[in-house]
Amino acid sequence: MRLSQALALMPFLFAAPAMAQEAQCFQTDQFLVIAQDRTDSAGMEILARAPARGKIKCEYVERETDFVINPLGQAGWPDGQPLWFEGLAGKYLVLTRSTGPDGNIVIMDLAEHQTVVDEAADNEITVSDDAVTYWMRSEQGTEDNCPQFEDFTSNGLGAVIAEEQVFDIASGEVKSTGEKRCSATQ
Repeated sequence: MRLSQALALMPFLFAAPAMAQEAQCFQTDQFLVIAQDRTDSAGMEILARAPARGKIKCEYVERETDFVINPLGQAGWPDGQPLWFEGLAGKYLVLTRSTGPDGNIVIMDLAEHQTVVDEAADNEITVSDDAVTYWMRSEQGTEDNCPQFEDFTSNGLGAVIAEEQVFDIASGEVKSTGEKRCSATQ
């Protein structure tokens, strides 16, 4: 009887670790960001607080003084547009907002609790201590401006022209590098 009870409980023993949410912690000298995947919908639960001193336990537990980014039901965020952590540089939190392959880059000033960049962009984003580099989608791709247009459209995809942008961490300004490319869209 004990063996059959143990065998009946075995699926629950192995399922528990898979359901547990693991928080991820990221820190600069200005902020600690804690993020974890949502359990009941797409995207991540994300909060920011003052940086930790010493060793911390990385767990997603909201405190009264935390800046909670995109809690469910918060006004000002498009419905159905989950946020995903991409990086942390100084006081800037870099996110993507998407429900599929095409989405936006969102850069938030954590000190001011405001969004400073929210643009349609390719999913190639580079975050360093000094800059965030991304490809902003600027215009529709056509046969005239996109060498890959025929390949993309013959495979059921669209095309868009993207311009390389660099967000400077020190100044908080975005500058174009002048580089352009054609990207596939869905």
